[in-house]
Amino acid sequence: MKQKSFRWCMLVGAIALGAVAIFYFATYVELTIALGNNGLKPDLMQSIQALWLAFACHVALIALLYLLVAYKPHAVSREVIVILGMLQLVEAGLLFAFSGSLVAAVLLALAAVFVLVGALIWPKKLLPQAPATGSIAPV
Repeated sequence: MKQKSFRWCMLVGAIALGAVAIFYFATYVELTIALGNNGLKPDLMQSIQALWLAFACHVALIALLYLLVAYKPHAVSREVIVILGMLQLVEAGLLFAFSGSLVAAVLLALAAVFVLVGALIWPKKLLPQAPATGSIAPV
């Protein structure tokens, strides 16, 4: 039961972060148009675009990491998952404070809550693995 609850928490976190990544990738064109209409200096405009894509990529990579952890809990240390979960709380707070998009902020907060709950119920032991077939026995 604990293993299933942990996996479910990690999967909810991964899905929520995946949705945030899709949102940021999908709105990149809109951002580019908005920046082009503001008359910003080209270097500032390109920096904002780069940060937009960097955030989308970083969220997508963390979502993939949560998917890995959902099925192989000890592939990543518990401490790393806790730090990443707290990072999403900070990002959600910043989006609530500075962004008009509450959807991304709520998804980040949702991901953080489920990942931190998952870290609390982190499985202590690895599940028993079936012996490999066709392997050579030690001499």
